[in-house]
Amino acid sequence: MELTAREEPHGPPPWRRDSGVLRSPLHDGGMSGASDTLEPYLARRQPASGDAGGVLLYSESDLLLHDAPQRTGSLPGLVNELLAQPSSADRVRLVRRLLHGLGFEWLAYGTAGIQRGRAIPRSFLTTYGHPVWTEHYFRERYYEMDPRHYDAPSSSLPLVWDLDDIAASARTQPGSSRARRFLNDFGDSGIRSGVFFSVASPDMPHERTVISLMSSAPQRGWIVDSVLGQALTLGLSVHEFLSRHVHRSVFASGPRAELSALQRDILECLIGGQSDKQIAHRLSLSSHTVDYHLRQLRRRFSVRNRVQLVNAAIEAAAADRIHQRMQVRA
Repeated sequence: MELTAREEPHGPPPWRRDSGVLRSPLHDGGMSGASDTLEPYLARRQPASGDAGGVLLYSESDLLLHDAPQRTGSLPGLVNELLAQPSSADRVRLVRRLLHGLGFEWLAYGTAGIQRGRAIPRSFLTTYGHPVWTEHYFRERYYEMDPRHYDAPSSSLPLVWDLDDIAASARTQPGSSRARRFLNDFGDSGIRSGVFFSVASPDMPHERTVISLMSSAPQRGWIVDSVLGQALTLGLSVHEFLSRHVHRSVFASGPRAELSALQRDILECLIGGQSDKQIAHRLSLSSHTVDYHLRQLRRRFSVRNRVQLVNAAIEAAAADRIHQRMQVRA
């Protein structure tokens, strides 16, 4: 199934038709039930730091195309169109146009490490996500309560869901007060239905990429097979583009090319889960020296805390391998 910007996607579901014109809440002056209800609630709860619970957040404007020439002949049409866009702003407009054309408002894209059978988010592309819900979701660690993540470590089959499904599954979990808070906040976000699936990482055996297309439509019945097929095509095309053809600008020209050998060693220790004391002992450094280099590395990767630095180091290691493969192919 091929989906390109030149083709007319599957027609909008009945709840979205208005004199034959596709209308999205994002284009109607905001989302009732989302900005109107969630933002005042979050204003009372959010700390001023803007921290996202250790998850590394980035946007389309942080991405750079690989320097190596692209072999576009065998790529899906939509991937070629993404590669052909002259700027990140044009790319964003293309993806949003296709997303809205299918009846969805938001696309969530991120990586998650698999630890003891559970998905732990590491990084997240914010550009297409819900602008209010995203940071709140990670800050509150709602992924620990979100039943959509339960099958992510073991299955790549798509899950078609609505809020009633989430509520039914969440109520069966321990920690009912936190589950109720998750459900209340999720309901206030304006998100009501969607498609959720994950893809195994070829470079990181204990990591998966999570892709979720979301809508304000109240029930999942509108996501018929034709819509599901095009949603998967869009999600997988975005995944192919992001995972194979771009890298974050902080990693340009080889993700860790500007780091010293000592800083690389410290990053490897961090990935291995070693404490500052263990790093100092292994590398024969003082605790002051380790602390100094960790501060330098946090600035280098534009992160705020140790968890984010570990996630950035893991992604840098994976990006290094991709960069090296691209250089060989060139």
